[in-house]
Parts: sequence; C-alpha cells; structure tokens
Amino acid sequence: MNNQLLNTNPIIAEAFKNFFDNADIAEFIRRNQSILSEAESRNTDKEKVKSKSEFEIKSTPQTRTQVDILITFAETKFTSDRFLEFLIYLGQLTITAGEYTTALDIFEKIVNTTKDSPALINITANAHLSIGEIYSRQAQWNLSFSSLDNAKENFAAENDLKGNVNCENLFGTIYGDQGNTEKAKEHFENALILLENIEDPALLGKIEINLGIINTIQGNFNEALSYLKRALLNFEKIGDLKRISEIRQNLGMIYLKKKEFSAALDEFDLSIDAAARANYLQTLGIAYVSKANVFTLLKDYKLADAFASKAMEIAYKINDKLSIAEVYKVTGVVKRSLGEYETAQDYLLTSLRLNKDLNNQLNIAETKVELGHLMKLLNEEDKGRQYFIDALDYYRKIKSPVDIAELEKLIKN
Repeated sequence: MNNQLLNTNPIIAEAFKNFFDNADIAEFIRRNQSILSEAESRNTDKEKVKSKSEFEIKSTPQTRTQVDILITFAETKFTSDRFLEFLIYLGQLTITAGEYTTALDIFEKIVNTTKDSPALINITANAHLSIGEIYSRQAQWNLSFSSLDNAKENFAAENDLKGNVNCENLFGTIYGDQGNTEKAKEHFENALILLENIEDPALLGKIEINLGIINTIQGNFNEALSYLKRALLNFEKIGDLKRISEIRQNLGMIYLKKKEFSAALDEFDLSIDAAARANYLQTLGIAYVSKANVFTLLKDYKLADAFASKAMEIAYKINDKLSIAEVYKVTGVVKRSLGEYETAQDYLLTSLRLNKDLNNQLNIAETKVELGHLMKLLNEEDKGRQYFIDALDYYRKIKSPVDIAELEKLIKN
C-alpha cells in the first residue's frame, strides 16, 4: 500500500516520509483509498502514452484534494507546534511543485494562525516571505512587494538578519524580473553586506546565483561565471537539486550569450535533469524555453517548436506569466524564420503586450529586437529601426556592451 501512495503524488509521499510513522501512513491510505486509487488510475493511463524521454508533470486534478485532506489528517495527529512545522514544510513542497494556489492558501493559514502571537512572529514573517515569493513567481509584483514589506517589518522586530537577507534577495529578484538591473544589483549587494556576519553557505549561494544572473545580463560574463561556479560548488556539496538546476540554467544562458551553443545545450540538459529529479517545474519550464531559443539560433525550427510547446505546457500549469511571454517570443521567431510573417507578428506583439503588462523591461527590449528583424523582412525599414532604437535605449541604461554593439550595427545597416 505504501507503493500506491508513492505512485500518486510526490508531495504526499515526501510529507509522509518526513512527518508520519508507518501506522499513520497506513491509516491515511485506508481512510482515503478512493481518492488515491482514482489518482493512481489516471497516472497509469498517462504512462501508456508518455514517451520515455519526456518528463511528466507530476500533478493531477486530485492534488489539491489530497493536500487538503492530508492537512486535516495532520491536524488531528500533531501538537500545535508540530502542526505549524508541518504546514511550513508542506507549503515549501507545494511551491517547488508549482502548486501555487495551494501553497498560497497554506501560508495564509499559517499567517492567520500565528499573527496574534508575539512568540510566533518569526513564523509569521517567514510565511509573509513565502507569500511574497509565490506572488513574484506569478508576476503579481504589487502583492509581492506588500507581503515582503510585512515580512521585513516582522524580521526587524526580531532582529533577524537572515530574514532580512532573504527579503533583500527577493526584492532584487523582482527588480531583475522587471529588467531593472541596477535596482536588483543594489538589493543583492545589500544582502551580501548583511551576510558578512552570518555563516550560511546556502544563503550566500542564493545571492551569488542572482549576482551571476545580473552580471550575465550586463555582459560581465567572467564575473558571472565566477559567481555561479562558486555557488554550484556549495550546492553540489549539500545535494540541493533545486539550486543546482537553477545554476546550470544560468550557466547555459552565459554560454548562449557567448554563442557557444553546444556548451549551452549541455548546461540546459543538466538543468532539466536536476529539475526533473526535484520535480521543480519553475526551472524545468525555463530550461525548455532556453533550449527552444538555442535551436532557433541553430535554425532547427522543428526542435525549437517542440521545446517551446513543452515549456508552454509547464508555464500554463504553474501560471508562470514571464515564461508564457517568452514562449510567445520564441514561437514568433520560429514562425518568422519559416516565412509565416503575419503569424510571427501576432506572436511577437502578444509577447510584447504581456511583457509590458508585467513591466519586464529586459524582455520588452528582447522582443523589440525580434520585431525589428521582422519589420525589415516586411520592408518596413523605419518601423524596424525604431524597434532597434527603443531596445538600444534600454541596453544603454543597463550598460550591456555586447547588446549595445549589436544594436548599433543593426541600426546603421
């Protein structure tokens, strides 16, 4: 019967492995036989049509039901302190699995349970931080900032330096996602300053990853590689697959920027492998769209389209709006390359609209470059040049010499 549980949902399996004994597991399975059997049956049907090389999104319509019932079950088994510990762990599992609506409800339950207890203020703060993280992944920036402000206020009351580091890190991540690299760098450097008096290699590694990303965007490739490789060593030592998948993805982006396509594909494959083993859908989807980008540049449009479709499946599943916009851009480039100019324009303009809605300045600039190329093919030289000029303005602001040189050349020709 334990095998049945392990085959239905990774979230449930992990939670039981870390919080329940065999008697509790047996009781849960007995009480919820019908739900688990239905989920297992659906998974078996999927297995019949799934390619061996394809990663399956390990989520079913029953996931929310199973998690809700598990929470109810746990509440009858644990003390209040142990139950809170369980909710925090379960919340992180659901974030990793991309079950953001479920995760949000779990952390809001934690806030409501702890907010009126001064002794539990640190738990309240960390729950607000997790809520901020969930909203940031869905590009709901204002809601994320509001949650982070609540977290910072609570961490300050506790004089919790690590908590403040995590807040600074997430502020930086949001500004980075919006394309505001200077503001992002400021927050990451603030986090490094706070870390001077804290011995925490994993937390340091998180900041190093993000400084690696910012330096990649700004064209400081050697500095970016240095940050990322230091972080990789730390996370490989502790076997953190989530972080390893993120670092491999970002190493791939550096090689992609340097047009070292074979090295980029190798890193993206390593990222996909780690993300799949961790059931980490966020990075998995990003790695698929990154591979689609590479195959577009290699003019292998069939593979580019296949990886873009897989990325879109994951992005819709976890409501990753940034990745959805990126897939539209890649698909637009594929259609343009195949001579389907009207369809390409629809995809690229949709990507541009979504990125404007998300206020992602970097992705706006990247999409305008692709629209510029399309306009030139449509013999609309003035429109194409204006798209290039708009993109150049952004790259000058973030001081990216590689992109500046490329766009200046395009504008002159």
